[in-house]
Amino acid sequence: MYLEYFGLTEKPFSIAPDPHYLYMSARHKEAMAHLTYGLSQGGCFIVLTGEVGTGKTTLCRNLLEDLPESVEVALILNANINEEELLQTVCDELKIAYPEDCSQKQLLDHIYIHLLAKFADNRQTVLIIDEAQLLSRDVLEQIRLLTNLETTKSKLLQIILIGQPELNDLLSRNDLRQLAQRVTARYHLGALPQAEIEEYVNFRLGVAGCRKPLFSRQALGQLYRSTEGIPRRINVLADHALLSAYSKNQVIVDAKSVKAASSEVFVQSSTSNKRTIAPRNWWLLAGLSLISLNIALWWWFAGSNDAPSTLVERAPTEVQSNTVSSQPDQIDVQSTPSDADAANAPESAPLAAVSDTGETAVGDSLTTILTSDDIDPGSVIISDEPLDDEPLLVNPVPQVVLPGYDADSEFGKVLDASADVSGRIAAFRSLAEAWDVSLPSKILRPVCVELRERKTPCLEISTWGRLTRINRPTIMAINQRDQLHRVIVFKLEGDVAQVLVGENVHSVSVEELQARWTRSAIALWRPTEVLGKFLQQGDIDADLLRVRQRLNRVLSTLAMPVALQVESDEFDLDLAQKVFALQTRFSILADSKIGDETYLLMNEVLQPESTPVLTQRVQP
Repeated sequence: MYLEYFGLTEKPFSIAPDPHYLYMSARHKEAMAHLTYGLSQGGCFIVLTGEVGTGKTTLCRNLLEDLPESVEVALILNANINEEELLQTVCDELKIAYPEDCSQKQLLDHIYIHLLAKFADNRQTVLIIDEAQLLSRDVLEQIRLLTNLETTKSKLLQIILIGQPELNDLLSRNDLRQLAQRVTARYHLGALPQAEIEEYVNFRLGVAGCRKPLFSRQALGQLYRSTEGIPRRINVLADHALLSAYSKNQVIVDAKSVKAASSEVFVQSSTSNKRTIAPRNWWLLAGLSLISLNIALWWWFAGSNDAPSTLVERAPTEVQSNTVSSQPDQIDVQSTPSDADAANAPESAPLAAVSDTGETAVGDSLTTILTSDDIDPGSVIISDEPLDDEPLLVNPVPQVVLPGYDADSEFGKVLDASADVSGRIAAFRSLAEAWDVSLPSKILRPVCVELRERKTPCLEISTWGRLTRINRPTIMAINQRDQLHRVIVFKLEGDVAQVLVGENVHSVSVEELQARWTRSAIALWRPTEVLGKFLQQGDIDADLLRVRQRLNRVLSTLAMPVALQVESDEFDLDLAQKVFALQTRFSILADSKIGDETYLLMNEVLQPESTPVLTQRVQP
């Protein structure tokens, strides 16, 4: 319904286990490494557990796609079966013929003969059981007996058990200790941390063809709070939030849409809304009651002395003392808070006066007023939008001070004296010069629009991991005494960063830089006509011919095996494996897909003279 409205080619948040949408978080990479290691070692059992909706089945599907052709797989999705049904299902999956009245022993013999034949043919057989926490004790014992099918040197069958955390409790039973002792690899897949929610959402949006920001950062925060980082819950909630935004003709999903969608799709416990008073708070309730009684008695006795008229005269003064002046240049910002402010404001926020410059004075500091139109967009894989000119990115709110921040450090003193040279436009001009791009003297449009027309588009960055993987000089908004400065990080050498403040170069520790960073940054890159198109296994695209040729040049330069089928316009398994090898070597997002990080690396390898980088990853 909302696909055309948001410029999507397909639903980005389907809960189907599509490997193309598998976001390889650090935890998923570790889980995949454990599965791959376990299979390579020829062990008996591999156990993968995780909470409901963390992506276990999708990871399994991805593993199946990556297995070589020499591996034969039996996949059991319904684990609520008995011993005989287990053996019958294994025979069905491995295409082993058996008579209808076959006994369990005969089924086991058929399987053994089949496994011996495959072993003689140098083929490996793997049994994968999903939802394994549903297996009964007798079925698990039958599975253990399957691992007794072996030669003198190796096991004929490897088994992967995938299930919820209850599977670990099941395997810890004393009567199943023989099976537990045969587990050679084990991994528990947890929920996504809050820091990865933005990358997860934008990764799925990018796969679905999105090229513009759709979720505000406040919405991403609400998404995490409502789902606790469980990918399936994120998918369900994000899908409904997009539908909610579509129904309201919003171009950005805000926190209000996510919160409203959460109340619709997640059933709240009947007891979750019941509030009780802790015993230790009864004294507080009693005290409040006494105060109320005293006020009532005072009012009664004051009334007997004709005091109501005094109270009426005093009321306007009391009301006026608790509100902001009604002068035209001042607004009571508490009376009309934005959605974002309401979600993030403290319980007793101070009143603020608004100046004609659009800033509010709160005590001695200045902050920006947020209205319902003020959004803070998350990044997308390739930015076609002027993200730097969105209100909060122009002046992002300083973050909570982190360890490593010292306002009186040497670098802090430099920033104190640099307010006049660390503005946004000045920083963009300096970064553009590093790419031999000249911006006009008067910039009347968003800077990223000007740069995109000069074939040097912007890439928004909000995590340190993405900054190092992109590996390009970056404009970074940093905090010094609640004032924002934009500096250019142009070199990383171990724990030290070289930073351009105005026209002067300064060294600062990475720890201090990260502590000051507001998580708002923009880098530039230079794609060709082809580079920039997202491609993945299964795609058929005429541009793949040129992408494949360029990739082979990169692989040849690095003395790595090149991709086969040079004239093919299909993204096949061989090409996916070559891409994965390249990504793994340089520690970028290793998903076997060609996206912006892979294109950036390819430019870095083939055009080292004209590509400024933070770290010299490719040795000449």
